[in-house]
Amino acid sequence: MENVIKFLYSFFAVAVTAAVSSYFVGFGMETFYHQLDLPALTPPDAVFPVAWSVLYVLMVISFYLVLRENDDILVQKASLLFLGQLLLQMLWCYLFFYGAYFLFALIVLILLVLTVFAMIRRFKEINNIAGNLQYPYLLWLLFATYMNAGIVYLNGTQLNF
Repeated sequence: MENVIKFLYSFFAVAVTAAVSSYFVGFGMETFYHQLDLPALTPPDAVFPVAWSVLYVLMVISFYLVLRENDDILVQKASLLFLGQLLLQMLWCYLFFYGAYFLFALIVLILLVLTVFAMIRRFKEINNIAGNLQYPYLLWLLFATYMNAGIVYLNGTQLNF
């Protein structure tokens, strides 16, 4: 029963993040995103929900694998990093897609990348598979950083709509 609770905790932490982030993204997509000058290599809109679905599933599995381990101190530190990066992800979505504060979003995204990098290192100390499952997320965030920086360069730091 304890493992079921840990899985549900992992699932709901990620699900809440996905729902909140999706709301902010939907707002931006409906209001201004398609009016932006986008950097080269920006994928079609249909790629994003597929990519995020895969990444969210990997997050749930990875965090669950960490939560199952017995080292309370390491698991607690890893959990703080995991929950912190979820908060940063929601903040980035708010700043970029809801507020159109592209430069502030870029700063938060850089913090998110650094947090996920630290989280991967901590996860690997606890469970190597859990850490490895986060590499696609880190790569996606690095690509998002490129896109966010390109949007700042092409459109300015903030959009007034």
